[in-house]
Amino acid sequence: MVDTKIKRGRPRNFDKKQAEAIALKLFWQDGYEATGLSKLTNAIGVGAPSLYAAFGSKAGLFAKAIDLYQAQCTPFFKDAFETDNLSEFISGILNSAVNSYTQEDSGRGCLVLDGTRNATDIEALALTQQLREDFHRIVVKKVTQLGAQKPEQLADACQIAMIGLSGAARHGLSRDRISEVARVLARGISEG
Repeated sequence: MVDTKIKRGRPRNFDKKQAEAIALKLFWQDGYEATGLSKLTNAIGVGAPSLYAAFGSKAGLFAKAIDLYQAQCTPFFKDAFETDNLSEFISGILNSAVNSYTQEDSGRGCLVLDGTRNATDIEALALTQQLREDFHRIVVKKVTQLGAQKPEQLADACQIAMIGLSGAARHGLSRDRISEVARVLARGISEG
């Protein structure tokens, strides 16, 4: 007798970690909004029901991709956060951003700062907003420890500078050019 039942669910060879890595590459390259469900399912090799069963939603998959992104990019900032000098911290954080945003064989720019630009998905927007706020708090805490007179304002300046550096990387400016801009910004923020 021939089995004519349609098999439902994820394919047996479905690898969630591999799917998350593929999604990271697509979201980082094209942003959340431009990375449609069909692009994701085609690249991963599963149907939409399987993707939803595994991650709950496109935003759920994006959250997993963000986790991978942070694991990959956080080490770039380690040295900057270990410094005990305010101007070295500012310079270090911007240089770390440049190095993170211009990695070879990955996306360009910052997925957290730029990944949901123009997005309409409330869940994805809330995720990146929360991460930006968390990072801002960490910078405020660090610059306060280093004696900044206006820690909130300084953290804002660093984060806005990082947004600009991310945008420059996404637009294809060279690492050397972006690094030079980061040096100028760091000097201005430190002196301001």
